[in-house]
Order: sequence, then structure tokens, then C-alpha cells
Amino acid sequence: MLYFLVFATYDASMSRLTRLVAELRRRNVIRAGVAYTVLAWLLVQVADILLETFGAPPWVMRSLVMALALGLPVTLVLAWVFELTTRGIQRTEDVIPEESITYVTGRKLNYVIIGILSVAVTMFALDRFVFLKPGGVDPGTDSVVSVGVLPFSIESRQIAPFFGQLSSDVARLLQRSSMIRTASEDAIKALPVDASFIDAATQLGVRYLIYGVIGKAAGAIQLKVSLFDREAGEVVWERDYEDAHLQQTTNAVASEVLLEIHGGPVAPATAGGDPEAYAIYLRAKQQAALDPSSDEVEALYREAIDTDPRFAPALASLCEFLSRRFGSKRTTADFEEAERVCHRAWTIDSQSPVVQYALGSLYEDSGQVEKARDAFMASLQINPGALQAQVAVAESWHEDDPELAEQLLKRIIEQHPGSPAAYMSLQYLYFKQGRYAEAVEEMLWVARLLPQDEGIKFRLSSTMILAGQFVEAKAMLIPLVDSDEVEMGSINSNLATIMFFEGDYAGAAELYQDAIVLEPEDPIYYRNLGDAIWHLEGPDEAEPIFLESIRLAKRQLAINPDDSYALSTLMVASASVGDLEAYEKTRQKILDQWAGDPQSQYDFAVSASRLGDMNATRESAQRAYELGYPVALLEADPDISAAGASF
Repeated sequence: MLYFLVFATYDASMSRLTRLVAELRRRNVIRAGVAYTVLAWLLVQVADILLETFGAPPWVMRSLVMALALGLPVTLVLAWVFELTTRGIQRTEDVIPEESITYVTGRKLNYVIIGILSVAVTMFALDRFVFLKPGGVDPGTDSVVSVGVLPFSIESRQIAPFFGQLSSDVARLLQRSSMIRTASEDAIKALPVDASFIDAATQLGVRYLIYGVIGKAAGAIQLKVSLFDREAGEVVWERDYEDAHLQQTTNAVASEVLLEIHGGPVAPATAGGDPEAYAIYLRAKQQAALDPSSDEVEALYREAIDTDPRFAPALASLCEFLSRRFGSKRTTADFEEAERVCHRAWTIDSQSPVVQYALGSLYEDSGQVEKARDAFMASLQINPGALQAQVAVAESWHEDDPELAEQLLKRIIEQHPGSPAAYMSLQYLYFKQGRYAEAVEEMLWVARLLPQDEGIKFRLSSTMILAGQFVEAKAMLIPLVDSDEVEMGSINSNLATIMFFEGDYAGAAELYQDAIVLEPEDPIYYRNLGDAIWHLEGPDEAEPIFLESIRLAKRQLAINPDDSYALSTLMVASASVGDLEAYEKTRQKILDQWAGDPQSQYDFAVSASRLGDMNATRESAQRAYELGYPVALLEADPDISAAGASF
């Protein structure tokens, strides 16, 4: 009986569904929906061409698409409720079945659908085969030409801050053409200052060089652009432009250069997005050249994204900005937002070298080294010769194959001796290996290249401390701490560390607290403050500080489980509060991965001393010394001294 009821219910449901579909067909609801959808699609295609031609902002297209989408359900409801008759439009329920002409209306709708589809196919054929310019270059041919865009000379100091990125803007426009391969900005920056055009083109591996001069005349900003052909050995094209500050001028430069080289126009920069968004993005890049970590740079990236939410370069740049700030301030919210923004940029334009590089930086910060390496390699494949991506690939081998990383970085330095990125990566490699004197030498090169960069001074002082060069590091740090213009917690922390090893625990604690005010989510500062309070006031007073350090370290490890600094902080802090289970678990993980790291052995010694195991303290301290940890720090550390260790 149950079997019969089930099938009877099923038959009844199918019968009702069949009647509903038949009624939908009779009332031409389905045909009306199809006709509306096809017509809406055709309108979108036409609007896309017309709106781009007249430079309409993106919101116009978005509004049109939303309006057409909302119109579909309205069309279906109207087709169901009303019917076209010989007496005009009437409610379907009022139409006498014998007077219904829905079959005639259905045939007309069929003709409409066929007609619209015919127009669409004709438009596609014209666009694909007729409107294609004769003589246009097929991207699949081997007609790619290499070009280097040199920094434009700026004759007026007043306008220099506003036009420093103009040459880069031209290069980005040229990159939109599949017929052009541009030399990387990093490689161009590494060129000798006095290099001739022939030598520069040869070192960059390009045929053409583009250079320009920007100046003021009669209140206008003028630009003169020249094109040098290495094969001809001379300048083959020159052009003067007025109003160099306008985006139209930059577009014209790129288009005319490409016409001269290849005989085919380059798409303007605004073709892939809102012109206003692109202009804001360029302002952000210009500001980033002056101060890459400023709030104004972040605000401009966000403004560009608000103007055009699908502008991938701005999304990728914001992702890289947030990722870099996470690396310095350890703010979890920065990483979480960077992750969202970067993956959104990748969804929009996965073939952009900027997007791939930003994604690699994100993977690197989260400890996904292999994924980071793949993303950096993808960026290099899209834009061969990009020095920044080359350094990132080499750096991805720091842990897995340090010898290979060192070889790659030295090769990059040999080819590009004027670029600081490779020096800094090599310094960090030496730093992690306990080769502190060599690390100092690499950072001294960077400091010579970037004498005004306060972040470089911080890294140099960190290296000097571990090399036992307290006097030099202290002389460098004191002016930075006293300066009102420098707000980096790491600067305060480094000076505090020197004072800690000098035995001034009160002064160290005050500076560590200042560092926490500036960067409140960095667990290392809390751990350092806890160390100072431990020796100044005792373990009980230090315990709440260590507990906060543990909380923040766990947040960092949730992002990157292999963060060596967060793990060492967690281990020392756990030992300091007597949490043996967390201490042993963390110690084992560090031992498995970084047993040969002198800093890890030093942290083992401090942790063992906090737990009262002086034998283990002496053994780990001796091992740290053998691996290269500076004897000056080992002898000055109060926890290790308490164990009676000698070197």
C-alpha cells in the first residue's frame, strides 16, 4: 500500500509539472525569456563598444547590466499574466480560449530570436574578420621587439617629485602590446650611470632604448621623447609633447613609439579599466617612489579600487603593501586583508606579473614556500628579466638549499651591482647562518646605495648587534630613536637590546614599551620586555607580559606555522611561565627544523635557564658559540651567565 501511495504521489507531481510546462509554452513565457536574454546580450555588446568609444565611466556599464538582469524576471511575470490578443493586451485569465492567438505570437517571437541571433553573429564576424586592421601583427608570430625605457631626465626640481614615474608609466603601456617585451625597471636601475646608449642596450639585451626630457616652459610642462635603435646605432625618432602631466600625452607617447617600431597601435592604458582609477593608481606609484610605506600610498590604492573594483594592478599593489606591512608590524588584520585582496586580483588578471609577484609575497609570508616560488617563477615567465622576481626566487631557497640561494644571489649581484635587493637577501641568508661579519658587509653595501632609508639602518644595526659591534650600532640607533620623524618599533627594540646586554634593564624595559606602543601586535617585543622585567623585578611581574607574548605568537603561527621568530618567542615565553608541555612541543619543532641555527641554540639556552636546567643551558650555549653566535652576547646574557657557561 505504501508503495502504491508513493508512486501515486509521484505521478500526480509529474502530472502537475507537465501541465505547468505546457502552460508556460502556451503563454509563450519561455520564448519571451529567451528573446529577452538574447536581446539583452546584444545590447551589452553594443554598449560595450559605444561606451568605450565615448569614454563613459565603468558604473554606466554596471548599471546597464544590473538593469537588464532585473528586467528578466519582470518580463517572465508579464508574459505569464498578460497576453497579446486581437483586442490588444489583456490579462490572460480574461481571454476566451477560442480567441487566444498565442501560437501566432509564439511564431513572431521565434522570428525575433532568429533575427537577433543573426545580428549578433554578423557583428562577431565583422569584428573578427573585417574590422581587423590589415597589416596588423599576429601575436603568435615571432615579431616581438625588446625595448628599454630609461628614466626620463627632469630639468626642474619643482616638478621632479610628480614626474619621477612617467617613464615607468610609458613602459606599462607598452607592456600591454603582445609585440613588445620591456626590460625590467630593476635591471635599468642597475645600469652604470655613465653607460652609453650602445652599452646600455647591450647590457639590457634590447634593440631599442626610449629616453626623454621633462621641463617647464611658459608655464607648461613639456616632454621630449627619443627612440634609439641599437642596430642602427643612432636615434631614429624624436617627438615633442605639450602637457606632459596629462594621461592622454602618456598614451600618445606609447602609441606613437609602437607605431614607429612596429606599425601597429598599442591599446591605451585606460582600455582595461576606468581612466580615473588609472590616474589615481599612477599617483599612488609616484608617492610610493618617495615613501613606499606611507598612509597616503595606501589611501590612493584604496581610492583607485573604490573607483574601479576590478582594477587588478591597484588590487595587487594594495596586497603587496599590506603584506609588506604585516612583515614589519606583524598585524594579523593586514595579512587577512592582503589575502583577500591578492586572490581577488588573481581572479581578475592571473597573467599579470604584478599580481603573480604579490601572490608570491603573500605565500612567502604564510610559510608556503613552494607556492611562493611557483608564483615568483610565473611572474618571471610573464616578464623575463625582472630583478625583483629573480631575487625573490633565489630567496625562496634560503631554507631548502642555502648554497643554491647564495650562488643565485651572488650571480644577480655580479650582473646588477647597483640594485640593493640582492644584497639584502644575501645579508639575511648570512644572518640566519650565523655569518654575522659577512652579513654586516652586505648591509653596508645597501646602506651606501640607500643612505636615507631608515629601515636599512635598522637592519644594519640588527646585524651589528649580533656581530658584537655594540658601539657602532648604538651610535647609529640613538639619533633614530630621538628623531620625531622615525616611528619604527624595531629601532627602539634594537637600542633596548643593546642596553639589556649592557645590564641596563630599566632603560631596556622603557624602550621595549615604546616599541610596543608603535607596533602592538609583535610578540617579540613582548618577549623582550618580559626578559627585561624578569631580571629587573622578577618572574611574577614578568609573567603577564610573557602570556601576552604567547597569545600574539600563536596568532602569527596560525598564519605561518613555520615562522621561526614566532616559534622561538613561544618557546622562551612558555619556559618563562612554566608551561612545560608547550615548551617541549615547540622546542622539538625548532630542533627538527633549525638545529643548526645559532639563534635557535641561544634560545634553547635561555629557555633551559628559565626552567632551572643549567646543564642544558651550558650545552646549548656552547653549541650556539660553535655555530657562530657572538661570544660577546653569550657572555653578557644574564641567563647564560647564571649557568656558569664560559667560552
